[in-house]
Amino acid sequence: MTRRKRLLNNDLFLGYMFLLPTFVCLGCLIIFPVFQTIKQSFFNINFVSGTNSFIGLANYISIFKDDSFVNALKINIVWTVGSVLCQMLLGLLTALLINKESKINKLIRSILLTPYVIPIISLVLLFQWMLNDTYGILTRFLANVGLLKDGASLLASTATALPTVIAVNVLRSFPFCMINYLGGIQSIPQSQYESAMIDGANNWQKFIYITWPSLRSITYSLLILRVIWEFNAFDLVYLMTGGGPAQSTQHLPILIYTEAIGKFNFGRASAMSIIMGVILVVFILIFSGLNKKGGDR
Repeated sequence: MTRRKRLLNNDLFLGYMFLLPTFVCLGCLIIFPVFQTIKQSFFNINFVSGTNSFIGLANYISIFKDDSFVNALKINIVWTVGSVLCQMLLGLLTALLINKESKINKLIRSILLTPYVIPIISLVLLFQWMLNDTYGILTRFLANVGLLKDGASLLASTATALPTVIAVNVLRSFPFCMINYLGGIQSIPQSQYESAMIDGANNWQKFIYITWPSLRSITYSLLILRVIWEFNAFDLVYLMTGGGPAQSTQHLPILIYTEAIGKFNFGRASAMSIIMGVILVVFILIFSGLNKKGGDR
């Protein structure tokens, strides 16, 4: 009984007890599925043919020899790099423009947050309607100014489908970066800007020597979070194009979905998922190392 009271009075023990439900949920919803996916990647699992046999690294070898996987990986990299860079750049520029407190800036912030808070399916349906080849507003406007042929659509061309989806994704997601940058900018003491102004610094010098160094840690965090999110993004691309036309927007998440749900080949799909996870882990380790070196300097 004395030991029980001693445990109940131990803050460390009570802390672990409160965290126990979280550990159980993580184990059931994340850790177990991950290990199950790793296990499946070494098997030939096909629910159509009914096969379930151990084949070792055969799935991984066949994947790297598959042109569709290599193409999907390239598309995934373009999608991720384009989305993240544009989101962060646009978010930073917007945060700098609406930094000062005023009624009009508060209204602008609310308007800019709208694409991020509305359901993604609503946003997709809106842009599909605007980009429709027959009655789309954006399509008709681009045709009238001579940038698009009559009857054509940005989503129907292999050259413009991916950039168009990236643009829609940037429009939807940049408010997340904007809010983070805005919080960082507003946390910078105004005394630093006043001292720089007394010393004769212009706006560009204030940004380079005061604003940007203060936002560096936020930028590192945003970069990692957005890369992880966009590299695994599935819903917007699939809802807008389904991977088409001619697989020009079929990145890794859609390819994995097609392999698992379309072909019921869960062994290859699991191997592709593991490769995606390894790529992300390598990126995080490299970037964390670079971030640490930059911080030490």
